Amino acid sequence: MRTKVASILNLVENDEKLKPLTNRRPLAALPFGCRYRLIDFPFSSLSSIEAVSAALFISGSGHSLYDHIRSGATWGLESSVGGGVFTHSHIELKSRLDDSETYTENYYDDHNKYVSRVHPEYVVLMGSSMLSNIRLDSLIQFHKDKESDVSVIYKKLKRNELIDDSIYYSLAMSENNNDRVEGYHPLTEIKNGDESLFLNMEMMILSKNTFLDYLFKAKQKKLDITVNNFIDLTVEANNPIYGYEYTGYLKVIEDIPSYYEANMDMLNEDNFNALFYRANPVLTKPKNSAPTYFGDTAVIKNAQFANDCEVYGTVKNSLIFRKVFVSKEAQIEDSIIMQDSYIEEGAYLKYVILDKHVYVKKGAKLEGTRENPIVVAKNSVIYSDGNIEEG
Repeated sequence: MRTKVASILNLVENDEKLKPLTNRRPLAALPFGCRYRLIDFPFSSLSSIEAVSAALFISGSGHSLYDHIRSGATWGLESSVGGGVFTHSHIELKSRLDDSETYTENYYDDHNKYVSRVHPEYVVLMGSSMLSNIRLDSLIQFHKDKESDVSVIYKKLKRNELIDDSIYYSLAMSENNNDRVEGYHPLTEIKNGDESLFLNMEMMILSKNTFLDYLFKAKQKKLDITVNNFIDLTVEANNPIYGYEYTGYLKVIEDIPSYYEANMDMLNEDNFNALFYRANPVLTKPKNSAPTYFGDTAVIKNAQFANDCEVYGTVKNSLIFRKVFVSKEAQIEDSIIMQDSYIEEGAYLKYVILDKHVYVKKGAKLEGTRENPIVVAKNSVIYSDGNIEEG
């Protein structure tokens, strides 16, 4: 029997530090690991419990995300009985009170209509910036065992594992060690890099009735539908909140260096297995194409490739997405090369992220650092003198 869960993906996520990669796509649509997108990970968690539907609330238009998701069939979300993927775009407009009260009403009504239509037992709130592989069945069982009104997921980390100006929060856990959550505080308040914290992974489960009650209160207070705001409403009502500890692989994607490191982590077998093979299978939109061809002059060391590439040059410690052409005597090191990029002879790329459809001219050289990789926007041309013409 399919799990009766209404899943709400709040994809109105702060992506300013990920530009230019997020100039034309939401954070959830960011390519990852040669063939995936970040949205694949929360969707795969939903697939593992056979959830029938998902509602996406997106800041902008979300065209690239919709193109990837389509009907949701890859993740089993195309059910004709109350199922499907329900998309709601331009949420930043709908939640602005100074534009139109109609937009504001729609923002809350869209949530209400979705949950009421699905007739769930539980509602799950989640996002896409926490790269992880969550066992939702374990979370649901924890929630039942605790007889909890609200349960949230956290990960134990050291402060120095996250960026200094992180926008995220640490949960305040009860000193009685009973999994109770008493609130949260910004990570920026924690100055000691060695201090342990309980990272709020921005994922919550609650009953349908509790969700609808909080939705009504959020509408009265004109609050956004977020995990933190629902924690506040729970504390205000003096209801118990329990924290479920996630112990698997996690990378918080909130700037270019963290995105780069998450991809580079996949070149380590332990990290790769921890993310892809120790919980749910990670599903993505299938694309049938020819296998990658490696010419006689190709030199490969510790690299991952998607299908349909042609490689005649040197690729080391890098991730190469679909339909990339690497010419003879071209050299790529410690870089991420996205789909449909073309690298001509003699080009040298090190600590570089190329977005889709980038053309690298003969002899062009770009070199960043691991802490600050160079990012080249989609449809750009890199010339032999190092100049970049953006598309």
